[in-house]
Amino acid sequence: MSEESSDLDFEDEIEEVTLIPQKENQIFTKITDPEVVSLYNKYKRGQLVLQPDFQRQYVWDAVKASKLIESAVLLIPLPIVYLSEEKDGKEYVIDGQQRLTSFFSFIDGIFPDGKPFKLSGLNVCSDLNGKKFNELNDDLQNKINSYGIHTITFLKNSSENLKFEIFERLNTGSVQLNDQELRNCLYRGNFNVALKEMASDPDFMYICGLKAPDKRMKDKELVLRFCAFYHKTYLKYKAPIRNFLNIEAQEKRDISDKELIELKSAFKNACQIIRSLLDKNAFKRFYKGKDSQPDGFWEPSKFNTSLYDILMYSFANEDKNKVFQNLDAIKEALIYLMTEDQEFVDSIELSTSSVQAVTTRFDKWRITLQGILGVGQKEPRCFSYKLKEDMMNENPTCAICQQRIQSIDDSAIDHVKQYWTGGKTIPENARLTHRYCNWARPRSDATYLD
Repeated sequence: MSEESSDLDFEDEIEEVTLIPQKENQIFTKITDPEVVSLYNKYKRGQLVLQPDFQRQYVWDAVKASKLIESAVLLIPLPIVYLSEEKDGKEYVIDGQQRLTSFFSFIDGIFPDGKPFKLSGLNVCSDLNGKKFNELNDDLQNKINSYGIHTITFLKNSSENLKFEIFERLNTGSVQLNDQELRNCLYRGNFNVALKEMASDPDFMYICGLKAPDKRMKDKELVLRFCAFYHKTYLKYKAPIRNFLNIEAQEKRDISDKELIELKSAFKNACQIIRSLLDKNAFKRFYKGKDSQPDGFWEPSKFNTSLYDILMYSFANEDKNKVFQNLDAIKEALIYLMTEDQEFVDSIELSTSSVQAVTTRFDKWRITLQGILGVGQKEPRCFSYKLKEDMMNENPTCAICQQRIQSIDDSAIDHVKQYWTGGKTIPENARLTHRYCNWARPRSDATYLD
């Protein structure tokens, strides 16, 4: 991900395979062959929605649309149109948007972009080229109006998870819809609207590196992730993450105004804290160096959703003033986990959507944060950020490899006399090192950082 872009580049997230229980495998459908004019009238009454927000805009050209009309005139069967009945009583087009739009545009005499719809490029019915619908004779108009379209409607009492699976398999366009684009159609309501509003929050866009909404709704999915963990907590998480998010979108589709106010406030609180804490390095990994190059670095492009989840969740209800007083210590603690705690590192990189990985990273970060914001120990274990700044300004040389430390984020202070042997967390008992050098030195070195 570039520093600011219109797309989010996620770390790969490997899903656990989870079978849907048999009792939930229920789909109820209605199979009909309505005439074009019947669907057209339903569309005009607002009961048939051609272009839900998730759908791509009309992309067919005049020749392709004209040949569809020619197929109706010749009574050539067309592929099935799939609809979804929703709680509002309306039917939404899942597969068949381009075909229905072509029929309705021809009857109206105008394409969605405002251009007149005149038949063109016809080979079999070439005598119809150049004609509008209202210029055809009555027999041809009736033939088009009465043309039957085989339609399958998924009824509203069907299993939501199974509907999602089926719609994904029907998703065969040149650019296939992703999970969030499908959810945007399936789980319509004021919660869906709220996801878009929250995704446009300036602080959220800043920490995600976005100048404009993500073209594939990944930003809305991130907001949904926050909502799911906020409402259920990580303790109730069940893999796969896709179903976890589907359930949230389904259950909260008609969320109350009171709940929304609380949710938006928590979301805004988390975004403001994270912006102050990490700025443009929010949701990116920090890597310690290696033997050939001890300098560490922040991941320049990949967006780590695992870090996003724990940070957004942990700061949702924290007192900003209390957090701001401890920003340096919190940042130091996070970098420490990303460079020194292998279990934590594995939980944000390997099988990240498994229950074990989710529980591990949330628990470790929760305990770490509580240790900073909670009641302090009599003898603090970590040196202050201010001391690190002072030591960097005085002499930014690593006490182990004797090379210059380029970034304060890549520096570590370790106890000369080990902490657990009674070493004090005071300047006289501190030395400055690279994070990598401190981590990589032999365990026999009595001064390694605890």
